[in-house]
Amino acid sequence: MFELFKQKAEAINAEVHKFSSKAEALDFIKDFIKQNTSTKISKEVVWCESEFLEGVDKDTLQKELPQIEFNIDLNSASSAKIGINQVDFGIAETGSLVEISDKISKRLCSSLTEIHIAILPLNKILPDMESVIKQINLKNIPYMTVISGPSRTADIERVLTIGVHGPERVIILCIDNF
Repeated sequence: MFELFKQKAEAINAEVHKFSSKAEALDFIKDFIKQNTSTKISKEVVWCESEFLEGVDKDTLQKELPQIEFNIDLNSASSAKIGINQVDFGIAETGSLVEISDKISKRLCSSLTEIHIAILPLNKILPDMESVIKQINLKNIPYMTVISGPSRTADIERVLTIGVHGPERVIILCIDNF
């Protein structure tokens, strides 16, 4: 299932990485932040609360990387370069992500930043949208979105433009054993 998901996600310009543990993924995230932000500019990264962060000492993480902000609002998200959140499902058939949320902070991380890092447990990659719908109760979902690669539009003179209405990069971290 992962290989099909990766193939389809990369076909729509998402970047896909696979990790065997949460620790490996966290190391990747730290390195990515160090390479793509400046320590002189504070709060370039908004990171939404999630299952992935359980057991992570956020105070220590913020001391190591002062660019990270865990208290997310419209201002912090719109001025951040990188948004990190955990998504709910991956769809192998299309390489898309499914994000379900009742909190605006999760949506802000994935829609307002230049770079969206999506954390996806490997066991949450399902074959198709029908399989996703069978896993959830639509009556109890306040907000659901399907993310298919970086934001793109061609409504201005039919010229494809990336990143106008959302992230210009989507990086998916598929993690086993967490």
